[in-house]
Amino acid sequence: MTEHISEAESSSIALAALESSGAGWWRVLDTETAWCSPRMYDLFGLRPEDGLPTIDQLYRLYHPDDANLASRSLMKLFSSDAPTTLRYRAVHPSGEVRQHLSWGRCQLPDAEGRRWLAGMVLDVTDHVDDATLIEGERAFRFVADHTSDMVVRHRMGAGLTYVSPASRAVFGYSPSEMLGKAPADLVAPEDVVRIRALLAQRIARREAVSAEGYEYRGIHKDGHLVWLEANPRLVINGAGALTEIVDVVRDISARKQAEAELHAARLEAEAASRAKSEFLANMSHELRTPLTSILGFSRLIGAGGGLSEGDKGYLDLIRSAGETLLTVVNDILDFSKLEAGALTLDPEPFSIAALGEGATALLRNQAEAKGLALTCEVGDDVRLTGDVNRLRQVLLNLLSNAVKFTERGSVRLSLATEERADGSTVLRVTVTDTGVGLDPAHIDQMYDRFTQADGSVSRKFGGTGLGLAISRRLLDIMGGEIGATSDGATGSTFWFRVPLVRSGVETLPDAEPSGGAPARPLRVLLAEDNPANRTLIAALVGSMGVSLDTVENGEEAVQAAATAAYDLILMDMQMPVMDGPAATRAIRASGDSTPIVALTANVLPEQIEQCRAAGMQGHVAKPIDPRALMAALRDYARPAHEKAAATGAAAA
Repeated sequence: MTEHISEAESSSIALAALESSGAGWWRVLDTETAWCSPRMYDLFGLRPEDGLPTIDQLYRLYHPDDANLASRSLMKLFSSDAPTTLRYRAVHPSGEVRQHLSWGRCQLPDAEGRRWLAGMVLDVTDHVDDATLIEGERAFRFVADHTSDMVVRHRMGAGLTYVSPASRAVFGYSPSEMLGKAPADLVAPEDVVRIRALLAQRIARREAVSAEGYEYRGIHKDGHLVWLEANPRLVINGAGALTEIVDVVRDISARKQAEAELHAARLEAEAASRAKSEFLANMSHELRTPLTSILGFSRLIGAGGGLSEGDKGYLDLIRSAGETLLTVVNDILDFSKLEAGALTLDPEPFSIAALGEGATALLRNQAEAKGLALTCEVGDDVRLTGDVNRLRQVLLNLLSNAVKFTERGSVRLSLATEERADGSTVLRVTVTDTGVGLDPAHIDQMYDRFTQADGSVSRKFGGTGLGLAISRRLLDIMGGEIGATSDGATGSTFWFRVPLVRSGVETLPDAEPSGGAPARPLRVLLAEDNPANRTLIAALVGSMGVSLDTVENGEEAVQAAATAAYDLILMDMQMPVMDGPAATRAIRASGDSTPIVALTANVLPEQIEQCRAAGMQGHVAKPIDPRALMAALRDYARPAHEKAAATGAAAA
């Protein structure tokens, strides 16, 4: 006899059959739980009265090491009709860990086109090889317990659930003292917001593992801050929510202390470097200021005539001593710039014939006074491009040494070029003398700073021993080389080679400032606080048709420029009341465009740049070279038609 069974009774019988299997059954629609059997609550340690668990709630109960795998399996189910089997660990709210075996499959779309997932979950804890689990846990604990880094696990809403013994060294707490604590309570408040922002970015990208960690300050048990480094592994469920953080925390306080000490040392070194630069700048200024008068007035007296031969000799000694002191100052400044890496090259076209002839002309009087024959031999007069001023500096150092150390005979300068396969042109310069010669064993030492081949040389001839060291460093910067040969008895040969490029320029600028006077009478304002320098400059420009007004500081210069029209203003840099740069800025702010040239003992590159930044057009160094001063008057003075317009404006 067949008994009719209602639909409700049929569903009840089917559910009883499912429950009797010991499995939990579930259905999911669009990543949301649509239905689950009562057994599912038991499998995850949940209560039916709390309502149908969501996917997000279930993911929070996955073991952190398995959550990502479970999330990928769910996504795979939606994209394939093939069934998927997954073994994972579930962590009950009580903390108990159970082993689950899950099976699921995507069903055919229903009448509304929706795709459902259906499956079952079995608790297989009693069927898993306990020895394997225990050994895995033992291995993890062994590594965590014996590393100097602190290993922690933080479950969202539950605080720290595992802390390795290294916590004592890092935070001063035992592991048991830290369990349950919120990690934010152990972080300096200033760093909490930053860390949360970093983690939020990773969660948004679903970035479980990152190549970059972060540093922060932790709060030690005794209250002091410790620097820590971390790169946590995030456990993110299928819904994109963070469920757990597994982290390895390293104490980097010692490294931070070393970095702080290194930073302090760097600041100290930079301060020492600044102090050294300021000292050199002040030393240069204070020496150049009196040298301006010594050299300037000795030239004026010598040019005036009327001196006895004995007086001329005394005057030459004064001038020679002043020039020697100036050379020492320049050498020290150059070497300082080279050691600081602050020296830059300024390439320009030049003629090798003009380079050689100009250098010998500067030393001809000195050579003739000793009865030496000074000659210059040039092959083809090739035009090259390079820093001619620095090349001249090296050449003059070799030539002046040759003249200084040669008592009789000759000094010969040779310049030639040779072509390389790479298209560059090598300039080869040779200086040969018949002087005291060099001990071949000491030649290499000559290029060391403050060193001369023979200590007795400095006592007899003077010098700092910096010239050749500077020459070698300059040539190194240019990619060149320097050397010397001698038999120790019949003189020496110094040479240098430097690779340059040929210049296509036919008309070259003058190698030295022209001494030609201005083409018309000029009215010039001089701002100079040193009385001797004011007298000297007035004497130098008096023969050039220049009408000179003088003031003693920058404030007076601003007032004078506002009441008269000048062709040019010569401005000292360091003056009382108002310095040169401040005065220049004030003049420019008033709309006055009168050319301003710095006439100053401030000669370092950064000081020259300060002049230009303030609004000056040119720079003439002290001690004053009369030719450079004439060139500035000629080249920078305001054109006549502009002067006429400015004069009319001043009168108005």
